[in-house]
Amino acid sequence: MQKPTAIFLLGQDAQPLIYSKEVIQEIQLLTDCDGRVHNAQEILAKPEKYSNVQIIFSGWGAPRMDEALLGALPQLKAYFFGAGTVRYVTSDAFWKREILITSAYQANAIPVAEFTVAGIVFSLKRVLAFNYGLKGEGTMPTKLSGVYKGSRVGIISLGAIGRRVCQILSHYDLDLIAYDPYAPSELFAELSVERVADLETLFGSCDVVSLHAPSLPETEALITRKLLMSMPEGATFINTARGAIVDEFALIEVLTERKDLSAMIDVIVDENRYEESPLLKMPNVLLTPHIAGSGGRECHRLGDMVFEELRRYLASEPALTPITEAESLRMA
Repeated sequence: MQKPTAIFLLGQDAQPLIYSKEVIQEIQLLTDCDGRVHNAQEILAKPEKYSNVQIIFSGWGAPRMDEALLGALPQLKAYFFGAGTVRYVTSDAFWKREILITSAYQANAIPVAEFTVAGIVFSLKRVLAFNYGLKGEGTMPTKLSGVYKGSRVGIISLGAIGRRVCQILSHYDLDLIAYDPYAPSELFAELSVERVADLETLFGSCDVVSLHAPSLPETEALITRKLLMSMPEGATFINTARGAIVDEFALIEVLTERKDLSAMIDVIVDENRYEESPLLKMPNVLLTPHIAGSGGRECHRLGDMVFEELRRYLASEPALTPITEAESLRMA
């Protein structure tokens, strides 16, 4: 059986991050692929060389699949994206072609969830508050929730990351509650998570609140001053989602006024200016530069998932994470 023609189409530096040498070799065994990174300029300059390409392996730094690029790839049948959201690589023309597209977002959810759970455990033990208390930058905490029954952890959004956080926390004796107006009741039951109808209830009753909502026009500044101010004494707010979902000015204001609160922030509105953020100098804030997602060896998990999608595709098995146009619009 003739192997399908395939190419890598992503950022030059992204390929070795996502795809290990072993995975590239495995891909070459199953497809007619030269293993090197191609780019949109090459394809548009010599479309005749790419007229029989059926499969694309992609990831960070990939070009948008617009009408012109798709016109040079008339045989394209499958696009395997070794990263998260596909919103920035797809177009109306792409969806009209009904090309299979998958995403490695579930693989990328793993390190974010692990990072979050570590933060939740540290938060319930008031690690940050004790640390700055020992440094003389604040008073020692008088309230300690602890990692046991009665301590309430609130999860905002039960997407891939929120679900995995709940799954990991199911091994802890904690009270889990969640807010997600789009998730079915069956999912809450499956995760053994209490559903709340509004964010006010969640913020007002939880020792830790962890944000995992996608960044969409309707979620911009979703987390307000009022919500943050309503948090119980000694509570912690964690954000590993996107900075724009939080009213950042209000967050700084609240954490300045309420020294008993803590925050673990991995994402801010302007990620080019971490060093200039007022959050960096606040003793009750742990600020990290968007490191919760896949990094280092973790990135190869994305390539491994792409290879599994390829294997399933060639075996005529259903894809693990096929993405529809509607789903793409709600991806983080």
